[in-house]
Amino acid sequence: MIPDLLEPLPRSQREAVDSAGYRIMRWMAAREVLQTRVTKGRVAGPLGDFLAHWLSLAPAPRGGSDLWLSFNYAQDQGGLKLSGGSATLAHSPLEQGLLHLPALRSFWSQELRQQHFVALRSLVPQAWLMDPAQVPPGAVIQGLNTVSWERTLQLWGRQWEIKDPQGQILTNRSLAQDSILTSRPVSGVVLKAWYGRNDDEQVVLSSIEAAP
Repeated sequence: MIPDLLEPLPRSQREAVDSAGYRIMRWMAAREVLQTRVTKGRVAGPLGDFLAHWLSLAPAPRGGSDLWLSFNYAQDQGGLKLSGGSATLAHSPLEQGLLHLPALRSFWSQELRQQHFVALRSLVPQAWLMDPAQVPPGAVIQGLNTVSWERTLQLWGRQWEIKDPQGQILTNRSLAQDSILTSRPVSGVVLKAWYGRNDDEQVVLSSIEAAP
């Protein structure tokens, strides 16, 4: 079953599905390290204040022994993307925003190791924590190339959605407090994969099916 469903995907995408469970577990462990550092005040200055605020809004972590993940695959829309799962990190736009936050790039690279960080950034949909602070003159919001959130909101209805920290889509088109800009899910093949541990306690892909 596993080879048949993954066969149409490029090799890099098949490997991404195969390794996703392990990488999500690494991400969960690194996220706990980030929480501890912020809680103990080890991240100073504006970044520490920013993280303390957003981490206080994060949904309760959820994992469990039975890890499953869902993926959307559309070759013409960015390829394979994580779309959900049993772990909170897999479906929380706030956690996705933290993973893609430029100020945390060195932290994630160190805690996850560069190879896994790059792979996760490719797999996890982009999200932006909409900081009310003004973008400095001459700068743009990384990944969007816009000079303000107000300008970004003009993209509403195209490839973006705005959600609250719990992942609910906001219908008000004005800039809401503590809102998160996310890319719209790709439309394509949906796969649901389960992961377990082998005899060496490694996280491995155990089964996969096409979701309805």
